Amino acid sequence: MLIDPKVTKLIIFNYGGGIVEREMRLSLQRGPNNFQIQNVPASFDPNSADIKLEFVNPGDKELFTLQQTIVSLPDIETARQIIDREKAAANNIISYSIDFTREVREDVNRLCEASKYRTYADMKGIFDFIINAKNQGEVIVKIQYFITDLRIRWETTLNVNVSNDDKKAELEAYIVVDNQTSFSYDNVELGFAIFELPSLPATGAIAPPGAPAAAQPALRQEMLSELNRMKKTQRMRNLAL
Repeated sequence: MLIDPKVTKLIIFNYGGGIVEREMRLSLQRGPNNFQIQNVPASFDPNSADIKLEFVNPGDKELFTLQQTIVSLPDIETARQIIDREKAAANNIISYSIDFTREVREDVNRLCEASKYRTYADMKGIFDFIINAKNQGEVIVKIQYFITDLRIRWETTLNVNVSNDDKKAELEAYIVVDNQTSFSYDNVELGFAIFELPSLPATGAIAPPGAPAAAQPALRQEMLSELNRMKKTQRMRNLAL
């Protein structure tokens, strides 16, 4: 079954990437229940994928168990070939867009522009899991994973307002979130952390897929360690990126 758990919390790193937390209440049938999460960006780190079950009733702990999780990323070379074909098709469509009406031409141009800036990180990964149930019931599923897309980040900015007599000054500080990915995060709890993903060979806007497999668990542990001493610069609710 395809599901789309709501993103409830997003912690963004100042140098790009972050941690996504999602949550959904699921109805279970007796036996194995197969689920696949939608809208998981290819920039997520499969080694960071974590699922926890929160039981509606304390006694359900003996009835529902997480049986298996399967996570994977699309093949980089295949994805690049698909993206290249999309860009070539978009360029051809734009060349002949003069034949469309104004309303249609604007829509076509917008779609083509989106294809032009599409990267591997805009593709979708696979995140499947199975919950085994001894009886019918409901369970709350909480999902967490890291995204390593450097196109989403935060930075600080300062404004200094000097009074007319030059004797007083007012300092205003802001945190600006820049999200250039194709994934939006609406009405979420937003947090900020200071962390820099390792610099790796060219792999688009994604860092960890280029790292050796052995380095992945270490990267995840380093991120978690950093979050334990995270500098809580600001938290906001009901913020649409």
